[in-house]
Amino acid sequence: MPTIRRLSFIGLEYAFAPEKAYGMSRGGGFKRQNGLVEIETDQGVKGIGEAFGNPFVTREYFRMVEPFFTGKSVFDFDHIEARIRNALYHLGVGNQLTSCLAAINVALFDAIARGFGVRVCDLIGGCARTSIPAYASTGFFSDDPDRQLSHMMAEVAAHPYAGTKIKIGRGIASDVARVRQAREAIGPDKLLLVDINGAYTPDVALECARAIEPFGIHWIEEPLPPGDLRGYAELRARSPIPLAAGEAHHTMRDFKALIDGRCIDIVQPSIPGVGGITEAKRIVALAQAANLRVAPHVWGGAVGLATALHFIAALPATPHVDHPPHPLMLEYDMSDNELRTRLVKTPPRLEAGHVLLPEGPGLGIELDPAAVERYRVC
Repeated sequence: MPTIRRLSFIGLEYAFAPEKAYGMSRGGGFKRQNGLVEIETDQGVKGIGEAFGNPFVTREYFRMVEPFFTGKSVFDFDHIEARIRNALYHLGVGNQLTSCLAAINVALFDAIARGFGVRVCDLIGGCARTSIPAYASTGFFSDDPDRQLSHMMAEVAAHPYAGTKIKIGRGIASDVARVRQAREAIGPDKLLLVDINGAYTPDVALECARAIEPFGIHWIEEPLPPGDLRGYAELRARSPIPLAAGEAHHTMRDFKALIDGRCIDIVQPSIPGVGGITEAKRIVALAQAANLRVAPHVWGGAVGLATALHFIAALPATPHVDHPPHPLMLEYDMSDNELRTRLVKTPPRLEAGHVLLPEGPGLGIELDPAAVERYRVC
């Protein structure tokens, strides 16, 4: 029985010039951060997982939970996680403890799969697809005069993506103008998605939905703050456009409230934010039981992207089986993020609007040690 010999944490940051800051309705930024957890077994097999958020905060949670895992079986994650959660219940789960546990969970899946010589997707449900249609996650608010919405939409139009998502949420007039510009740039056939990042109240979100409906919007993402479940339910009942959310919700219990309340149409668990692959699979089971669509949220580095690819590859087709009305899509971040493009020796490849599942055992990726040291901050 392989056991965990060692765990280590690596904090990463990629920063660029402040005048090139970009972002969303709530503000912008000029750095990207995440953390990595590496696990080595007593058989010398290594696995890697990604944690979301400020690495200095995640590192402190890692120091707290590391002793719970050292020396334990690589298969014991569920039991160790429950012990940690039950001991620390006073402080809730919407914090970077969940992110840290997510990185450990993924690293264990990576190590287990490598030990068996199989892919992570084979472990978690079987690999139904190796080429996954992508939508371009772009259209940010930007301070860079050389990277405005027009520039981003030109990039999108040059690739056969299934669709594109843009940021809105700074007032109805701005929303309509940005949506009109994006639709004109990508044409009538590609899916157009919008992301408000929780910046509206229900009445303003409804006004926005009605104003942008003529442009054929596939979904509105995070129209409201994550805690406004009643607002979500009221808005969904009246919105002419489907609602999506999940990146700011954590663990199965949060998603159960969203799903049971019929608050959204598209369920978006983010693996580095919900606690890992194990918890994301539980969330997908709830969504499928409620006959809701799933579109995992993907925002992070190369390890998180590879994890999402394996997760999506393993998701069963439901309820349509062979003829889905819309493809199960991967969110493909087009922002300036070298933690996604330079951290591994061979990043996941984009080809004809699809992202290809990495080949090889485990996640199918290898860290570039020089790049890790270049971006390491703790």
